[in-house]
Amino acid sequence: MRCAVALPASLLLPGAGASPARVQLDFHSAFLMNMHHFLYNLGVHPELLEKTGWTATPTADEMATLRGAVAWYHDNYAKRDLLFDEQMTAIKTALSVADTRRDASGLALPPQLASTLNSVAPIYARCLWAQHDASNRQWIAEAKRLDERYGAEVQEGIARHLQTPFPSTPIRIDIVVETGKRQGGYTDTQTVIPGGRPSYQGLAALEMTYHEISHIASTEKLEEMIDARLKATHRSADSDLWHAVQFYTVGAVVKAVLKRRDGIDYEPYADKGGLFKGYWSPFAPIIASEWQPYMNGKQTFEQAVVRMVDRLPAA
Repeated sequence: MRCAVALPASLLLPGAGASPARVQLDFHSAFLMNMHHFLYNLGVHPELLEKTGWTATPTADEMATLRGAVAWYHDNYAKRDLLFDEQMTAIKTALSVADTRRDASGLALPPQLASTLNSVAPIYARCLWAQHDASNRQWIAEAKRLDERYGAEVQEGIARHLQTPFPSTPIRIDIVVETGKRQGGYTDTQTVIPGGRPSYQGLAALEMTYHEISHIASTEKLEEMIDARLKATHRSADSDLWHAVQFYTVGAVVKAVLKRRDGIDYEPYADKGGLFKGYWSPFAPIIASEWQPYMNGKQTFEQAVVRMVDRLPAA
């Protein structure tokens, strides 16, 4: 998901011949953040409330409270985008507190939202949180294991191909069971990942962690050069080419690292999900013929961008 904020001032810039300092991944399984996304997801999909697999069954009164909260989220937030809506960003920021905190009071939230969260908190804590927290922690443990073994090479490869370093300041990554967002994870200067989705589990946890955090700074040069060439050639400025290239690059780097280190045949997220066979199908041959040769050292970054953009339909 595209980042819509200013870049951090501090980036990982290694000296000549030096390995970059490791990006710091600050994983969280936070009660309030998870409850908010749980309710947002139900606000978008109210029918899922009755299908929830509770750890402990809510009482009739508790279900009435939950239905009221879901209806309120549906009316107030379901049509708001978690990434691009300023109010949703402010809510996420306000909820970025200690993982164990369960009281939404005093967090610069809209009063009715704080009241709604506080009304649901004891129900969520009793009936579902243990299950969600365990799922999140299992995902985090696997992501950390994968990052410890492969992360340095993945980070280096992405930074080298996109010619932009990662931030040197810690990146907060909140793991929730579901975001409620069709695309799944999202990132501004902070990342939220739906660890409960099968498509984000296993080896994909490594790819999607690095895919998301690369939205913070790593695509900046790519986006700027694509946008400049689109403007220079009078093409539509709304092209999603940069995002397709980002998906391809991160997936290709992870695939290569897993194969080189342990002989693992990995299918990248975009390939497994058919992203290049649907909306992005026009980009597939362009990336294969122009960007992949750049990644193989056959042409420059600048040449690849120019040639990719020039193959897009004219406005």
